[in-house]
Amino acid sequence: MIELNTLRYFTSAFETGTFSQAARANGVSQPTVSAAIQKLEEKLRAPLFQRSKSGLTPTPLARRLYHDAERSVTHLSSLEARLRAEPQKTARVHCAPDILISSIAPGLSSLRRSFGALIFSFTDIPQDSDIAFLSDTCVPQGHDFIPLADEPFGIALAVNHVLADRAGLRLAELGDHAMIHRPYCPNADRMELGFPQISAAAQAMNDTQLLDLVAAGLGIAFVPQSHSKGRDDIIVLPLLDADAGTRKVGISHRKSAFAKELAERLI
Repeated sequence: MIELNTLRYFTSAFETGTFSQAARANGVSQPTVSAAIQKLEEKLRAPLFQRSKSGLTPTPLARRLYHDAERSVTHLSSLEARLRAEPQKTARVHCAPDILISSIAPGLSSLRRSFGALIFSFTDIPQDSDIAFLSDTCVPQGHDFIPLADEPFGIALAVNHVLADRAGLRLAELGDHAMIHRPYCPNADRMELGFPQISAAAQAMNDTQLLDLVAAGLGIAFVPQSHSKGRDDIIVLPLLDADAGTRKVGISHRKSAFAKELAERLI
């Protein structure tokens, strides 16, 4: 029988991509996680991860195990908390419209397993949140900010777009293609780069909606290059003749012990 803690460590390692981050998410040491995963692999008689300096790459077996185990681990963690009569806590979360919810969901799932009796309440107002996923230019007053990554920008296209087979794009090539705008982000369309006159195809409400519109062939969009990760219906190409710039994304948190603990476990 596989122990619940072992499955906790496995799901966290699968989601975070490193044993060290999985250890932090569960409040244990890295050797504890490594040893548990190794014993699990011995029990299953097959590797779950390919180890490298860049992190962990899940094997097909790991993907099957995660698919089967993740909901059960979350349910059992919640049940364990209820049986111990742990007080229920509510974490108020803000996800900026230019942050993909798919990129933060694994971290929230890991948090819920760690706390057991945790409920997430999403808010559109960053000032009302305990933790917020956003860029450094949007940190609300009274929050501390923990940077996670610098993300370069590029042009998002549908995979069947006429320009999708290029290695990169030049500004002059964009003039005949309508753009989907991101009015919720400051300078999101980078018009200061000297774009040709580009017609507007639509204005999206968030980047998840925007990418779906791009995939449907409605237009092109200026987005962080990481937005293409995990999608096979769009491609994000770099600009070759202009500095597209970068954004710094991370987690901000209210200056309370509870919010700080949430943020530290997430990173």
